[in-house]
Amino acid sequence: MTDQPINNDALKKTTVTFIIGATASGKTTFIQNHFSNKRNTVILNVYDYQQAAYKEAGFGKHIPFGREFKCLYKANENLLVDIIRVLQENKNVVVEQTLYKAKRRIAYIDAIRNAVENISIEVYVMCPSDSVWEAYINERKLNTSIQRLSANANGIEFPNPSEGFDKIYEVINNNIKLRMDAPKPEIVDSAHKELSDEAQQIKQEEEKAKERLDLLESMNSRPFWHCCECCGKKAFITAKEAFDDGWDYPPQMGIFGLLGPRTCGECDITSTLYWKVQQQALPIVVESMLTKEELKTWRRIKKEPESLL
Repeated sequence: MTDQPINNDALKKTTVTFIIGATASGKTTFIQNHFSNKRNTVILNVYDYQQAAYKEAGFGKHIPFGREFKCLYKANENLLVDIIRVLQENKNVVVEQTLYKAKRRIAYIDAIRNAVENISIEVYVMCPSDSVWEAYINERKLNTSIQRLSANANGIEFPNPSEGFDKIYEVINNNIKLRMDAPKPEIVDSAHKELSDEAQQIKQEEEKAKERLDLLESMNSRPFWHCCECCGKKAFITAKEAFDDGWDYPPQMGIFGLLGPRTCGECDITSTLYWKVQQQALPIVVESMLTKEELKTWRRIKKEPESLL
């Protein structure tokens, strides 16, 4: 029986290298200087994944805070998938990331080590001096201050060997120093609990969002109460029946939960709360200025479609 030749390439360790730090701390420049010319190495930047997540969610420059977190969460998930994919192709990966919190790093490291054997994981933490940081800010023409960025940097939990790193480096300007602090095994259990709670919360929010989408979809076919805010008429009918009878009512006319006319086919829009608000210099609802009936209408609109069932 002939022995099979040893595949030396399969025995080689692949390496994932994280470059982390605050905005304008020199991450991109460091990667260009130290990793851009390395063979068999793929460079990934979390910024690209964040922009893709924003675009997929339909957002431009202005993103609601609650939705921003979900987009960032999705970007991190997609980046992790690509890191593992590249490593499984026996290529090294250099990742430009923020990863301020230990729990985020631990989540990455756990997933990578579970998916890839014979792997080395290292991290470089960018810690520029104020003068160098100021130069980076000016070079990128950022509308911010060193004080604000330093405050963000203070939020970085410096990586600890207990997180699962093989090597941890501190980069102060051009000086690279191996820094392996005393292990803190207690941070791992704490991180796993936080990650579990976070995942459960996200799951519940997604289930709640789906339930609401299903409810909104059902409003196209199910009968619900239509209440005319002008004459007080009520009708328990479907959206199509209401539209055919001349009602101004979501989902055929307007959007549930947003101020708009809620009238039957016989009443005029000029008697509605919507019309009153549009005549104001600042078209917003001020509850203290509403009559009792207007307040009743407004509160019913805010709780739509549940308030109509």
